Amino acid sequence: MKKWKFLFAFVAFITFLELVGLPFKESLKYSDFLSVIVSASILIPIYGYAYGVAIGTKTIAILIFVLNVLIFGGISVFWLVLYTFNQFGLIQLLFSLGAFAFLLFVAYPIYMYAFRSDALWSENA
Repeated sequence: MKKWKFLFAFVAFITFLELVGLPFKESLKYSDFLSVIVSASILIPIYGYAYGVAIGTKTIAILIFVLNVLIFGGISVFWLVLYTFNQFGLIQLLFSLGAFAFLLFVAYPIYMYAFRSDALWSENA
């Protein structure tokens, strides 16, 4: 579980940097706020999985998984594939594969927390 605690700390640090950086941007867009909201909502299941704590309900955890991993993750992968085809090169291909691997690494604890932590949910129901 140590790697999941490290992942939580990393995602929390990135979310903190995003939040602190908002006032210093020249122009704010909706995507800036959406990025902070997505990063903050990912913190809930990663923390719950890393520390073995049920936060909220299982329905909320499933909703966070669906919104973040399937919708936003799917959109991200779609844009990475399109960008890789338009700007095809070895460096871009490696970057896209690395981004996809990171997405899978982040999606794993969110999935496990939402769908495979039945003992955690039953003990805190």
